[in-house]
Amino acid sequence: MNNKNLKIFSSLLLIAFLVATMIGCKKEKNGQSNLIELLSFGPTGARHGDTLRFIGNNLDKVTSIEFTGGAAAEITQVDFKIQTSELILVIVPQAAEKGYVTLKTPQGDIITKTQLNLDVTTTVTSFTNQARPGANVTISGAYLNWVQKVVFANDKEVTSFVSKAFDQLVVTVPDDAETGPLLIFYGGTDSSDFQTDDTLRVTLPVATSLAPNPILHQTDLTITGTDLDLAKKIIFTGVSTPVTSFISQTATQLVLKVPAGTKKGKIKLVAASEVSTDSPTDLDLILPSVATMTPNPVDPGTDLTITGTNLDLVTSITFENAAPVTSFVSQTATQIVVTVPMGILRGNITLGVLNSTVTVQSADVLEVLGSAPPPVVALPFYNDAVTSNWTSTGWIGGGWGGAADYNNTSPVREGTKSIKIDYVGGYGSPLQLGGANIDMTPYTTFKLSVYGAPGSGGKTVTVGINGTNGQFNFNVVEGVWTDYAIPISTLTASSTMSEIWIQEFSGTGGFTIYVDAMGLN
Repeated sequence: MNNKNLKIFSSLLLIAFLVATMIGCKKEKNGQSNLIELLSFGPTGARHGDTLRFIGNNLDKVTSIEFTGGAAAEITQVDFKIQTSELILVIVPQAAEKGYVTLKTPQGDIITKTQLNLDVTTTVTSFTNQARPGANVTISGAYLNWVQKVVFANDKEVTSFVSKAFDQLVVTVPDDAETGPLLIFYGGTDSSDFQTDDTLRVTLPVATSLAPNPILHQTDLTITGTDLDLAKKIIFTGVSTPVTSFISQTATQLVLKVPAGTKKGKIKLVAASEVSTDSPTDLDLILPSVATMTPNPVDPGTDLTITGTNLDLVTSITFENAAPVTSFVSQTATQIVVTVPMGILRGNITLGVLNSTVTVQSADVLEVLGSAPPPVVALPFYNDAVTSNWTSTGWIGGGWGGAADYNNTSPVREGTKSIKIDYVGGYGSPLQLGGANIDMTPYTTFKLSVYGAPGSGGKTVTVGINGTNGQFNFNVVEGVWTDYAIPISTLTASSTMSEIWIQEFSGTGGFTIYVDAMGLN
């Protein structure tokens, strides 16, 4: 290369160097870069009001510092404690929250690579002490902007808030919240939680009156009260299924139909939280009642006159050992004349009620003239002798506390024989049948007839099934045969029968009874 070309080449290299220097690394007179850089900041975990250090290059050009937490968490240059090219010192503002910090500069924003966290202790000084579900509760205190979660009684969590500020937190009460203290969870370098000293009382629906009262089944009941719009369901005494569909509902009035199975008692108003309040008074039902039955004793096949109140509500009359009678000779509110079916037994009469599953039983027993026929037993266990249901597969006897004679000839309820039971000691059970495996699914009722010998009147006896007693107890009636029809469901939940005993349950003994016509229907 000749000298001329060498000079040209050298000039081009120099020009390129100067351009690159001007574009890529502009130098100040002192030889330092004018690039604004943040090298570190801290301490992380400082408290509000502490001094925070920012270390870097050309930091004297920073115009403001924005902390997470909104406009109140921004510090302008005039409020810096110290600002040099290498160092900025600022006081951590009360509004600052956990998050990244932004340095505002003429060259653009510089965002910290790590989040600033602070050592805080949230406190509560007061809050709304009563509120309805869905309403807002205002909590006052300090560092409430650091709250992450509020838990109402019975673990009802809220993580989304209406508003958050340093000294105030507004939170909506969940629909299913319950009365109780609040649990406050907050963040920071040492995240923690605490329970408030005070209790938030969550408003519940309250009934003040029921009308009409008394009331007919399946008619409209008006409940008057406060916050009744919070009621999600109504529970009536005697009815297992709550009412959840209403005719109308406002904060002061709720209208609904009275279920067919309702019995006298208080009603429960249940909120979404499943917490309930009771009505101040019992809801009473208009039901028929029996005052007299004439004649008594009555001859089957003749007319019986029943007097009382609300008898126009009667839809059926059931006599012992007979199907319900639904057709009457005459009927008014105060009197029913009905023809007595043939084959009835001594016992109370039962009235069916209009639009209701509730029944009403007479207080007095209707006596029957003549010799009433024995009860019909579809599957007998004793028919002048223990039947093959037990003798072919099981055993007879083996009890205690007395003796049982299975061949007694007087008195008898049907046929020519009955079982005589002499109770010697308390809780004796000398009549026992066992070891069988009888399918009870086709049947609904356990039947037996009992005659009380002299001195037995008022003594208590229990029917035991499958090793369990005390499910059905009766007081012995002296001098007459009393027929019992016991729902199997009250004796056992099993679908099979393996054992029966008739046990003395007074704890005294020393008396005799006779048992006949025992079996399943």
